[in-house]
Amino acid sequence: MDHGMEAGCRHIHPQDDPFRGRMRFHQSWYRRYVLGLPPGPNPHARGELYGNMLTDADGRRGFNFLSEEIYRCAEERLAENAGAVELGRLRNNLLSSQPMCFNLFVPLRSNLELANTLISLLPGAPHGISVSRVEFEFAPPPAEHLNDRTAFDIWIEYRREEINGFICIETKLTEPFSPDEYAFAERYSRWSTIPGWWWEAGAEQHFHNPQFNQLWRNHLLAFAMLGQKPNRYREAYSAVVYHDEDRNCPVALANYKQHLTSAGAATLLEWRLKDLTAIWQTVLTERAHRDWLNSFQLRYLRLEASEPVWQLFRSKS
Repeated sequence: MDHGMEAGCRHIHPQDDPFRGRMRFHQSWYRRYVLGLPPGPNPHARGELYGNMLTDADGRRGFNFLSEEIYRCAEERLAENAGAVELGRLRNNLLSSQPMCFNLFVPLRSNLELANTLISLLPGAPHGISVSRVEFEFAPPPAEHLNDRTAFDIWIEYRREEINGFICIETKLTEPFSPDEYAFAERYSRWSTIPGWWWEAGAEQHFHNPQFNQLWRNHLLAFAMLGQKPNRYREAYSAVVYHDEDRNCPVALANYKQHLTSAGAATLLEWRLKDLTAIWQTVLTERAHRDWLNSFQLRYLRLEASEPVWQLFRSKS
């Protein structure tokens, strides 16, 4: 079948919704026409070839990342063998949010002055910050916090006006929040006695809701870090970065916000990818930084680049 893409592999999945199918196809297009690489096996589809997958060899060579620097950072994180970093998703799956997270934030980790500038520009973020650390798949000691495996995709520690704070970030591409349900057990409920509780009275009845339970646990982990004795941090924000075409993530966020106090809502930030990159684009002056952001936008946002092949694919399929 001649539709501008390889035969013998899948470029969309039969169960993809329209957004996920379009994004999967765009990653397949990116692999073939930008990277010039063959498709790889999907371990969740009995090894069938998928256009959004890299071969193991190409994954090990770092082709899922926008630069050598980003690739090295991802490999260092894998070598630590901690947190929720998954080798296959990170190296081989072009559609996964894990490599997207590294592709978006590693340049801030290696250049803290750049992090100061770019993070301060985002809606709701604190101004005048001095970033001290940027970590991937970060979790504080579980026993002292939620006593589970909740971790932040990105954790940014900073100092501002003589106080310490942090921003924890969840990144989404096409995946929903985890559908696992967690009861409001003692490991979570014990934090509700801490002054300044971010949630409305009775909100705990909705804690198990799979639409936003993962989001709630991320937010609660930030609250638990503020509640430590002695207090190392005096302010915290929890942000969600998601694709503009994703219709489910903003609905989940809106439903979750109904259970927050005004103080809690002020700590929950939403950053759409297209808005975030457009804001950053206005201040980048170095060629290397502009090239990085342009590459990111082509990879994840400029669906018009693959649109002619997508239309041909749809007409022939």
